[in-house]
Parts: sequence; C-alpha cells; structure tokens
Amino acid sequence: MRKFEDIIGRDHLWTDPEACSRYAVDGVIPRAVLFPGEVEEVSAIVRVACWENLSVVPRGGGTLMGKGGIPSRLDLVICTERLNRVIDIDPGNLTVTVQAGVRLFDLQKTLAGEENRCYVPVEDGGKESDESVCSLRENRGCFVPLDASAGNRATIGGIIAANTSGPRRLLYGLPRDIVLGVRHVVPTGEIIGMGGKTVKNVAGYDLCKLIIGSMGTLGVLCEMTLRLLPLPERSGTWLFVFPGLKEAAACVDAVFARPLVPCAMEILNRRACYDLSVKWPEQGNKGCFGVVAAFEGTEEAVDRMKTEVETLADGAGAVEKMYLDDDGHREFWSFYGSPGADSSGNRDEAVCLKLNYPLSRYREVLEWVETGGIGDHVPLASYTRAGSGVTRILVQLGNDRAEDSPAGPGWVKKLLAHVDGLGGNLVVEHAGPELKKHLPVWGAARGDLKVMEWVKKAMDPKGIFSPGRFVGHV
Repeated sequence: MRKFEDIIGRDHLWTDPEACSRYAVDGVIPRAVLFPGEVEEVSAIVRVACWENLSVVPRGGGTLMGKGGIPSRLDLVICTERLNRVIDIDPGNLTVTVQAGVRLFDLQKTLAGEENRCYVPVEDGGKESDESVCSLRENRGCFVPLDASAGNRATIGGIIAANTSGPRRLLYGLPRDIVLGVRHVVPTGEIIGMGGKTVKNVAGYDLCKLIIGSMGTLGVLCEMTLRLLPLPERSGTWLFVFPGLKEAAACVDAVFARPLVPCAMEILNRRACYDLSVKWPEQGNKGCFGVVAAFEGTEEAVDRMKTEVETLADGAGAVEKMYLDDDGHREFWSFYGSPGADSSGNRDEAVCLKLNYPLSRYREVLEWVETGGIGDHVPLASYTRAGSGVTRILVQLGNDRAEDSPAGPGWVKKLLAHVDGLGGNLVVEHAGPELKKHLPVWGAARGDLKVMEWVKKAMDPKGIFSPGRFVGHV
C-alpha cells in the first residue's frame, strides 16, 4: 500500500473497509480502491500488483459491473474516473481520442458543438478563397454512435470493455465497428498501443478487437480512438400497439422487406410497454405487443420512413400508435436504455438476461418466453431487437433451486436449453450475488473457450486480472 501511495498519493488510495465496500464486485469487497490520473500511473500500479500477485478488477462508472461471474479473489479495484480527458477531437477526419473514464453522456454533449460540415475551397494556384463555403445541410456537429444503458454514468472504457450495445446497433453497428485504436496496460504493466486514427490501420491480426469485450481480464483499457458520425438532421420514433405477437411480427417483417433503414426496430411485450408508459388499448388484451421503430438521418429520409412504416403498421393491424419527433425521440431512447433501473443504473431486485440467436428465430424465442411457464407467476418484461437477434429480459426470480421451479434458476436453465437448440446462447447481465451462484452466467460453453483460455494464459500468466469473471471462469 505504501508503494501505491507513492504512485498516486494518499488522497487517491482508499483502504477503509467501509469506503471500499461501495466498490464491491458481486459482494466481494476489495482490500483497496485506487484512482490513477495518468496512464503511466496505471502502468506503475499494475507492475506492483503483478510483482505482489494481487488480483485486480478495473472499473469505470460502475453501471456494467453486474455483468460477469463472481470474482474468485479481489485485492484491488482500479477506478478510471480520473482518466477523464478528451485528448483529441478531429471532426475533419471524424475521429475522437478519449481516456477511458470519459462519460458517454459528457462526450456526446461536447461533440454536439463541433463543426464538421464546412470547408474552405482552394482556388487555382493553391490560394484559399476569401469566403468559407458550407454544404446545403444544416451544420449540427457530430456524435459517437455508441448506445449504453445508464448512458449518463457509463464511461467509454466500460462500454467497450463490456462490449455493450443498444438498439441503434441496427444502423450504426457494434463497438468493434466504432473503435479504431486503443492504449492498454497489459498485466505486466507495459503500455501497449494498437490501431490508430485511420480506418485501415492493421496489417495482420487486429489485436485492438481482442480488447473489446474482454471484461477487464486482459488488462486496463486507458485510451481509445473512436469513429464519429455527423449528427442526423432529423430523428423520430413510431410506437405501435398490436393485439398479438403475430401482428407485431408481421409489421416488423414488412418493414425489413422494404428498402428502409431504421436505426432501431424493437418488439416489446405488454410488461415492457407498461414499464415505458406506452399507451395500451382499452380492452387490455393480455397478449398485446408493442413495436418501436426509430429513424435518424436527413429530413427527406426520415419523412419517407415515417410515412411508409405507418402504412405498414396499419396494414398489419396496429390498434394504437404514437409518434415522437426529435426531442421526444431522444428522451424516449435515453430512458429506454435502462428500463427497470434507478437513477444510478442499479437493478438490485431484477435479473437481467440477454439472449442471442439467429435473426430469423426471434418469434420462436418470444413465443417460448411468453408461454414458458413463468409469465403467470412473476412479471416479465422482454425487449427484442428484431433486426439484431437479441432479446433482453427483466424478471424477478427467487432463490428456489428446484429445476421445476416456475420462477427460479431452473427456469433460466430451461430458457438457455431452448435458445441453445435454436443456435443461440444466454448471458446473465445482472443478478444478485446469491442468485448468480446458481445461474449459467455466460450460458453454454462453446468451442472457442479453449482459445480464450490460451489467450488469457499468454497475456495474464499469473491470472491476476478479473479472475473468475469471464467465460469459463478464466
């Protein structure tokens, strides 16, 4: 601890048990919490931890710490909240470089004021013209196309380390499509740089992608360079209510059959719509489903998609509809990112499950979820990204370990078996520590587990980073 104090100062080293308990990981309290302010300080801390064989868990805003297994041991938590600087904004090349502790919410506010549409034409002979010329479009700044739950607290480093994505991945892609380069402290304490500011910056293996989704098991992510996009001129969201899953699926399939490019297409069951305060028809049909379609882009594109999707939804049998424009659109999706959570992003009571499966099987998954023996016993909210093959479920489960329990770990295992049979898998994104001990946190092991074990052993031979947190307890 004296070595750590020499590196970062006494004010940035917490050893008091009560203070450290606020940074516990699934109930495991660390011996110390450290707040480095420079990449070099992270490197020095990790060198000491490696030498002393101290286990380390990195932490950003804490909104995603519920994901992963219970750590087998925990000595240090390295918190990146002081690594909070925007290092470089290059709107001309549509890139930004930030430290890991920068909050996504703060970064988006900063980028919204950055100009990226204007240019100064050059006359013959290389002389600049006297007047700046702008494109015909309104200049609105730019943004990082990342989604995250509890985005007002989630840090860029945490989002990338957990490989989390939101509904807008349908249009903008995953973190691996947005991250161009990283600076990373590996378990030996060395600072490694991978990637860069250009799209094509790799000859051979793209090791930058290895860090994305590594859940802090391969070191500490300190800096990253991200791709930017111009802010859309217009945005809007349609909310439709259908009498059943058949009609909701017909609407979704009709939209994807057309040359339309929504940024999100979600199917919500009745409980999910209730949590989001979506208006329901007066008859209160228990089988009601909602469809949410969002659009972002130029004014012409959004207007066209708004009209066509409304026509398709009416043809599929929508019984209620509501349109949110611009500010309403942004407010809805800000809340949608973390349903069932409090202002801190915590879900102490709810279990959050994430299912993935082939795109074409979403109806089979939803039908099983609605009729799989739990719906009549406890409230269950499902949020399905119909164009991405992902369903998130919020449900209240008990600790009854019996396999035939209608609302316990046995139901989750049955759900995993069903999704696995369709070629998919299941991940527990959040659960209480006692319940998590009896849940398949990372679903069914795959053939790539052996490769993950080899990579972990090669990069972290002492196993000091996030031990037991990742797939197969690596």
